[in-house]
Amino acid sequence: MKNNIFILVYRLWDKHSRIVTAIVVVLIAFIAFWLRMQQYFNVTSSGIASVYPEAKLDELDTFFNYWVVSYLDKNGLQSWTSLTSTNPATCVFWYPSCRNVFASDLQGHILTIYLLYEIFKSFGVSLYDLMAILPPVMGALVTIFIALTVNEVTNSKIASITAALIYSLFFISREVAGFTVKYSFGLFIAPIALWLHFRALKSPKIYNFALAGIALAYGASVWTGIGLTAIPVYASMIFLPFVKDLSSKTVFKEYLTGFAIESTIPFIVMYLMPTYHGGRFVLAIAYYIALAIFVFAWLLHILFKRRKAMKIYAAIFVASIILAGTLIILFDTVPGLYEQFTKFIPIAGKIMLGLGIRPPGVPATVAEYQPLYELGSLPQYMILTLMLMIFILIPMTIYILIKSKTISLLIMLIWIGLTWYATYNLSYFVDYMKLVTAACVGLSLGVLFQYLKPEIRVVGRLTRVKVSFMQIIGIIVAIIVLIASIPVAFAESNQYYISYTMISRAEGFFLPTTVWLDTLKFIRFNTSPNALILSWWDYGYWISVIGNRSTVADGATINSTRIHVLAQFFTMPYESALQYLNQFGICKKSDVYVLIFSPIDVYVNYSSKNVYIGLNSPSQFSFGDMAKFISAIIYLATGSSPLSIPLTTITSYPASASSLGGYNELASNKWVVAKRVYVGGSQYTVEIGLNWNSSTVLNATMPRLYAWSILQTFSKMYPSYNIKIVPWVLGYELIGSSFTVVVEPVLESKYFESYGIYATIKNVNQSLYSLAYAGISQPFKLFIASNRSAEAYRVVFIALLKLNSNVYNSICTKH
Repeated sequence: MKNNIFILVYRLWDKHSRIVTAIVVVLIAFIAFWLRMQQYFNVTSSGIASVYPEAKLDELDTFFNYWVVSYLDKNGLQSWTSLTSTNPATCVFWYPSCRNVFASDLQGHILTIYLLYEIFKSFGVSLYDLMAILPPVMGALVTIFIALTVNEVTNSKIASITAALIYSLFFISREVAGFTVKYSFGLFIAPIALWLHFRALKSPKIYNFALAGIALAYGASVWTGIGLTAIPVYASMIFLPFVKDLSSKTVFKEYLTGFAIESTIPFIVMYLMPTYHGGRFVLAIAYYIALAIFVFAWLLHILFKRRKAMKIYAAIFVASIILAGTLIILFDTVPGLYEQFTKFIPIAGKIMLGLGIRPPGVPATVAEYQPLYELGSLPQYMILTLMLMIFILIPMTIYILIKSKTISLLIMLIWIGLTWYATYNLSYFVDYMKLVTAACVGLSLGVLFQYLKPEIRVVGRLTRVKVSFMQIIGIIVAIIVLIASIPVAFAESNQYYISYTMISRAEGFFLPTTVWLDTLKFIRFNTSPNALILSWWDYGYWISVIGNRSTVADGATINSTRIHVLAQFFTMPYESALQYLNQFGICKKSDVYVLIFSPIDVYVNYSSKNVYIGLNSPSQFSFGDMAKFISAIIYLATGSSPLSIPLTTITSYPASASSLGGYNELASNKWVVAKRVYVGGSQYTVEIGLNWNSSTVLNATMPRLYAWSILQTFSKMYPSYNIKIVPWVLGYELIGSSFTVVVEPVLESKYFESYGIYATIKNVNQSLYSLAYAGISQPFKLFIASNRSAEAYRVVFIALLKLNSNVYNSICTKH
């Protein structure tokens, strides 16, 4: 009876699996869309979007895309080529050189958004709403195409469903509502290009290769990270000679023609795009390098017998891999070698970072360009992928290669392995890695299920189902993979429900807030249209697009020299820094403003009438300019990190709340103060803040102007209080046997005051700038004393300072 039921279910599944899988995958795609839309619902339900519809857009680059599409909608598609640095409209970006928008960015994603908007605007859809909804739509489509890809390689419907489910649950930041950037489109096209490529490998028809080439070309037009998606194409051309006899004219002609078409279509697109000229062009050339290797293998087949040809080819291949690995190690360890090499063979962008080559400069200061292994323990999905590769995919790939001589699984394994390596070296690729993890889980199940089909024998009226011992082991392994995979992805899905767009949470505030939007509104309506706003480059797009004012740098980071100059301006003594203003072309502008933004922690003692304001905080709570001043700006301006400069001990005191004993130490150099905890023979640096007892910090433009603006503002909020800027208010303290974030005990014990590590209005007073606007968010309570004699809270504070007219005139009359 049990056998009959099993057989009935098995046969129904065998007959209807395609339609059932299609329905289930579509339902999963809807789940993916719904999860990714939660950010849009959060922003709209909070009421922020009803006042500021631009809050529906996320991150930074999205606003540049919005600006370009708006311009094209207003002026027509033909106006796109006019968006060069000679067009005054482009001078809101990278003033005074202005930005050649058409030549300095990819065109595919812009054209896609523009065409969709031209279709849907007649239905009353705003550009804000379209761009907000587009990433979740693409995320839903990715779940469908990752299922198709897994099915194409393994022919397993259950594995396809699992891959789609895993991906739908992962938190993919570039697919949340409003995050409409190049990366989002790159994720969208990746599984489509892979699916079409494997269809072409299986059925080498010209039209299959052409479709795969078109997908790769579109991918190249929307995202320079296309190199990851092209890995299977490169690898197929290199590894196919191992399993195909190229001495057969039919085989060679089919694949040579197909690979040539698949390579040429994206190559032409990349050749025509200025963005790929220079170091990124290696991505285009790589297609023809791989094609040349394929032709070389064919020549070996012609000159020698297949067995000898493959020995020669394999030897050359292994030698090439060893040489490439050696070069990568030398580039990363021998100073100046990479720079000398790229003079002859330019390699730039995320390619070198993904390979583990880390030249100095701007990338070293961007959080998402840091190696993943330096940001803490590896994420669970990285570990899961590694385990699946080692224990399932590698053994099964070897087995399949020996048994059936097909390379589809090998190609996917190479893609998974190289993406894992690139993500390990460059955290930027974490979203793409989650796509790879979903595929890895699906492929692992798929190759297992290929060998789990039971033997069904019908003898008269009896039906017997035979399952071998190895099949039972395979079933157990498959169940383990499912149990291990789904919770990893599901745990991330909760992030969708609490996410807000970056601008509606002021980059990293605990609560949704309009402080940035209010500030940008002030800039747009209360400053001269001919004003120039100087800020750190991260926020340039917000100021240029929402504030509609010129900035000198933004998230495009297309001019690293300008960013270095900007860093020097912010770190130089505030009076000497005026010399840099001419490099920013201020004399052709009517007004000049400096914008500085950061969270600040405020501790108020109502009994003693003291207010302590900390501009730095523990790393997991840090964002804004004060954190970046220490981690990035000083490094770019001076060539060395403030943390690399030796520290001198100021004082030490017992760790009184520790159950392990030990003591705390305050130490400093000319830039920073550090709190170090010594316990059990180990040293822990638990907090870092600016050294307000150093003339270097007190005079540097960014901290001085920001501290002055805060003290000006808070002196009005607390008119009879003593207000001091201190390194931090929140800090780690050893409580019991573990570190806990608390309001810093040294505030009340007066250590900061005793050793002069604070600033008052007297220390930071200045007359070069006036405070034009102070944006302050609602407070987030951190601590309230039981008798309400003291409290601590956090706010986001944005200072907009205007260069005084007498200073402006004195600078511009000299030039």
